[in-house]
Order: sequence, then C-alpha cells, then structure tokens
Amino acid sequence: MAAQVHARLIAAAFALLLPLLAGAQGRDLKTPQTPWSNLPVEEQRILAPLSGEWDRMPGYQQKRLQSTARKYPGMQPIQRERFEERITDWATMSPNQRKEARETFQGLQKLPPDKQHELRERWLKKREATQPPPGNPPAAPPR
Repeated sequence: MAAQVHARLIAAAFALLLPLLAGAQGRDLKTPQTPWSNLPVEEQRILAPLSGEWDRMPGYQQKRLQSTARKYPGMQPIQRERFEERITDWATMSPNQRKEARETFQGLQKLPPDKQHELRERWLKKREATQPPPGNPPAAPPR
C-alpha cells in the first residue's frame, strides 16, 4: 500500500511539477491571478479537482494549468486519462504528501537523463503489474 501511495506521489509530481519546474527560471511571480469564476466553463470542468485551491495558487501556476486545459481537447484518450488521474491525485494529497512529491521530483531532476529514463521505465513496469487489466474492475476487498 505504501509503495502504491509513493508511486502515485511520483506520478502526480511528474504530471504537475514538470511544467512548473521546467519554466521555473522564467516564471513571473507578478503574473496576475485569474479568479476561478473568470475561467471559461470548459477550463473549469477540466480543472475541477483544483477548484478549491485555485484562488490561492500563484498566477504563473494558474496560467500553466490553463494552458494545459486548453490543450486537453486535442490530447489522445490515454493522455486525457493520465491527466485526469494525476490532477485528481494531486488535488487529494495532503500538504505533506505534496511536499514529499516535490522533493522526490526535484531529486529525480538532478539525475542524469539516462538514469531518469531507467527509473521511469521501472516505475511504469511496476505500475502496470499492480493495476488490473483494462476493462476488468479491481476485485472487491474481502469482508
């Protein structure tokens, strides 16, 4: 169970922190925030898991998420599924889990690209082994 939680932390970190950290040098801390109520309805639908904390996010982070939401309609189904899963995971994490995910991600960013790729491949294989095959819902836990 703990390994699954850790894997989800890493997945959410990859999905949500990569765009943030990749542009960290160019981020503008003075980017104005966009109130949730000012987002187009379609962006609100896509970003719904973050609605409760949206107005507390820095403007640069909001802009990046809006950019991703605008790309969402053109994503492949697997990309959409992955995005939805990761944004939901991130939204349900506690502040400590998010901190751990950020630290893990930052540690991974310091590794050479080949090592990053190797770890990602190992993580994907492990994840595939722990998930049920598509179309088969997980078995209900015994009572």
